Amino acid sequence: MPRLLAPDDLKTQLTSLPAWRLEGDALVRDVQRPDFAAGLALVVAVAEEAGSLNHHPDVDLRYTSVRFALWTHVSGGVTQYDVELAHRIEALIREGR
Repeated sequence: MPRLLAPDDLKTQLTSLPAWRLEGDALVRDVQRPDFAAGLALVVAVAEEAGSLNHHPDVDLRYTSVRFALWTHVSGGVTQYDVELAHRIEALIREGR
């Protein structure tokens, strides 16, 4: 089972992910897209990355808003897997996906 990140480790990790925040036991990021199709395209791109990691986010797509919530269900909180996926999602967002 993946090890939960200690609060100090998580705080350090989040310095390189300024758009992400901790909500409860999850890393959360809200993204705005110009329209529904662009939001859906981002979700599809994230799904491909998540599949390659075998680690899947909770996703909420509402018109132009996309919310990603990352947490390792079997561990009950944030692990290094979540931080890695957050970095990959950030790269997709920077690419304009």
